[in-house]
Amino acid sequence: MRYANKVLSVDEAISHVRSGSRLMLGEFVGAGEPACCIEALLASGIGQLTLITNTPGLRGGFLKARLFASGQLAEFIGTHVGTTDESTQAYLTDSVHVAEFFPMGTWAEKVRAGALGLGGALVPVGVGILDQPGMFPKRGAPKPTITVDGMTCFVEPPLRADVSIIKGWRADTFGNVEFRGTALQNQRDIAMAADYTIVEVNEIVEVGTIPPERVGCPGVFVNAVVQGLSLDDQHALYKHHWTKLGRLPAAAEA
Repeated sequence: MRYANKVLSVDEAISHVRSGSRLMLGEFVGAGEPACCIEALLASGIGQLTLITNTPGLRGGFLKARLFASGQLAEFIGTHVGTTDESTQAYLTDSVHVAEFFPMGTWAEKVRAGALGLGGALVPVGVGILDQPGMFPKRGAPKPTITVDGMTCFVEPPLRADVSIIKGWRADTFGNVEFRGTALQNQRDIAMAADYTIVEVNEIVEVGTIPPERVGCPGVFVNAVVQGLSLDDQHALYKHHWTKLGRLPAAAEA
């Protein structure tokens, strides 16, 4: 059986992100960020983006956080803005629209609903708190609820994107992805919740190299595979930034 070769350059893949796109990114407070794709986005100047992601990233001007300062974002849909100065400033100055924040589990369920084609998720978390008057004045309407078996739940609509960018350790040329460490997250759901999905990896291998039980995201959900930093270069990038933040001693970077 012949498999499609989905390997593209970063610029070719990023060309699917257009002004006004809804863009979903995988990561968790800096871990698992698609570094080369983010740098390409920053260089492109593409604007009016709606960024859908769990956290705004890692402080200190690291990768995704810079999107909040670049003027390219119109809206942010996530769980908070507190991990970076750039996102906090964008929120406080209203330069990026934030209608509301979601508990992390709720955000993940909204993405999963979008991935699986569901009409939404019923979530009891925050009822009586997140629906209080004035909590999210930019919502424009009260959060809808429904009662099931005596339990009141928010009716949370699904989250989908025009383009998703996820980060893996390695992928084969068809797009089967293997993750490692914290980058596991919920990136398969993020891949499934978009019309076009890009995976950035440290290593591209031939089909059949990754054992089936190690495939974290099947290639049928991936449209483009791009070569990112090597694993050594990725480690060096993070060590340099963590040293700058004081989380590692200077000797650790050597």
